[in-house]
Amino acid sequence: MVGAVLCGLVPLEWALAGPKLTVVELFSSQGCSSCQAADANLLELTRRDDVLALNFHVDYWDFAGWKDPYADSAYTRRQQAYAERFGQPYLVSPQTVINGKLHTPGTDARRLNSLVAAARNEKGSCINVRLTRAGSRNVRVRIDDESCCGVAEVLLAHYDAEHATRVTDGENSGRTLKTFNVVRQLAAVAVWQGGSLDLTISLQDLAGAGEDAVAVILQEQAQGRIIGAAVLDLRIGPSD
Repeated sequence: MVGAVLCGLVPLEWALAGPKLTVVELFSSQGCSSCQAADANLLELTRRDDVLALNFHVDYWDFAGWKDPYADSAYTRRQQAYAERFGQPYLVSPQTVINGKLHTPGTDARRLNSLVAAARNEKGSCINVRLTRAGSRNVRVRIDDESCCGVAEVLLAHYDAEHATRVTDGENSGRTLKTFNVVRQLAAVAVWQGGSLDLTISLQDLAGAGEDAVAVILQEQAQGRIIGAAVLDLRIGPSD
């Protein structure tokens, strides 16, 4: 058995078994002073083996004096899509989205944990997604489930376990900020409509996108409910 969970990265055997993961997405920025409480609460979630916690840095705070080195307009667009689904008139940060369905700022740990528990206990489909190494340069995504919830996207997220950044301008000027499970790339790699899927993806195609871990997320079309997920620690060497 591989060692204990570190920063939300599950051992290889668990990835093979396809545990039920609750996916928590935090939309934050190093330029936002109120985001730090949500970052701290996300850190606690990364220590759980039943949660996939991901930190998406948005770029709309960059105008305030500090350009976040991990921000990406793609993550702003992802948050915008959620805001439209939730009927929000504008973007707010921090914002935490649970399983693509529930949302909260994420600064109140009790409220956040309550929504994570509610999402985990919700009845409905949970598709078994498996993510494994396929040699030293590839990962393999497998789904074998006859359940069909309509059309779903297969998303691949590369992320780094931790970053520490000295901020020299903006609301957090003079502070060294630690952020966890920082997403460096999110890509749609396939469409699933029930049945079997067996997909091998080259890590070289995602070069520079994140060194520590990769996660696969199965999300209903139009950025709806998340119905399956798996994660693989890339710091553990390939078994074949």
